[in-house]
Amino acid sequence: MGRFSIITFGCTLNKSDSAKMQYILQSSNYEFVENPKDAEIVIVNTCTVKTPSENKAIKVIKQLKKEGKLVIVTGCLAQHQPELFKEFPIVGTYQIDKIKEAIELALMGEKPKFLEKDKIEKIKINSLDVFPIKIIPIQEGCLWKCSYCATKFSRSILHSYRPRDIYEVLKNAIVNGFKVIYFTGTDLAAYGFDLGIDLADLLHGLREIEGFFLLRVGMANPGILNKFIDRLLKAYEDPRIFKFFHIPVQTASNRILEDMKRKYTIEEFYELVQKIRNKYPEASIATDIIVGYPTETEEDFKLTLQMIEEIKFDVINISRFWPRPGTEAYNLKPLKGEIVKERSRKVTDIFNKTAKERNKIWLNWEGWCIIESKGTKENTWIGRNYAYKQVVVKSNQNLLGKFVKVKIKEITAVDLRGIIQGVKDNIDVEEWISNRLYG
Repeated sequence: MGRFSIITFGCTLNKSDSAKMQYILQSSNYEFVENPKDAEIVIVNTCTVKTPSENKAIKVIKQLKKEGKLVIVTGCLAQHQPELFKEFPIVGTYQIDKIKEAIELALMGEKPKFLEKDKIEKIKINSLDVFPIKIIPIQEGCLWKCSYCATKFSRSILHSYRPRDIYEVLKNAIVNGFKVIYFTGTDLAAYGFDLGIDLADLLHGLREIEGFFLLRVGMANPGILNKFIDRLLKAYEDPRIFKFFHIPVQTASNRILEDMKRKYTIEEFYELVQKIRNKYPEASIATDIIVGYPTETEEDFKLTLQMIEEIKFDVINISRFWPRPGTEAYNLKPLKGEIVKERSRKVTDIFNKTAKERNKIWLNWEGWCIIESKGTKENTWIGRNYAYKQVVVKSNQNLLGKFVKVKIKEITAVDLRGIIQGVKDNIDVEEWISNRLYG
């Protein structure tokens, strides 16, 4: 039928969509190839969050066209700004089930545009995930209209998948040998608001599922999360859930939070972090920070630096403000580029200092981690321990999907570096939690 490849930009939810489109096409006898150079058909799954991501995707698409590839444009940027891709077939975020039809029409010389907002049950579309990680989307859409965010134009309709369908996919993943599960979505804090339940309810239900798996819960916005955080922390007592929380704060200034229309105060964010740290002191807390919002003063920015110093985040995704078409903030007068660049550097510097300080608690810790991927350097492997700390080990053997017992001998701001003490194909829950940092 033809060889195809997929290039994916953006978040875990985009990766999930790509894995599902791959399944649809391979089930229809299209041949998947990793390298786009070896494909006749290339699907480019785009991201609309930042201008650099947009520019990179457009550059890739133009180059592929120049090489004579049949290019199908999908993803958030295609849904948000389809006018950028008039000369290409488009499959929007709501109609990924139409990918085969789009290719067939394109092969006949047409340029279909599948951009209708269909509420399809993506949870029921199989996906071809990369071992040992299975990505399970549990919802799409969010409840807010942040002034800077373009994602709402691409995935605006809140649609949560029913627990029984999510559990069924999870059970099948366990049977098929997947060891790490990612629950993903646009905003997991909004999960279940259209079903009369919430994320805590979904996670409590995991206790009825047998078998050993490790679950990473994806990004959840504060403000909404605060409404059920106590029950969520109780659900996290399941040892199979990584003690990891991705809670985007964006800024520590209440004035800028209001300008951004974020619907919470910095005091509420601090309360959220305090509850997490009280219950799970070693838990990894990740956040997102936007530097250089057009109305951000030096005083506003200093509050953000102070917050980083106090909280000592484990991960910070730093973004310079980018005006996105259609958003309220698009027409605001931007700050000077050199100011934004300098603020970004300061956030990076203080994060590197505070994160390394925090990682000192792990020095000489000995315990298990699961190897998720190969490292970028030769003979290195990337694992995660029970707090979802990134652990780097060296080995000549293939460790992918294996459980490795490590002793941490070195730390950086972004990872722990360990010496291997033992390797197993599988362990049980008791072994996994046998050496927790705080008992």
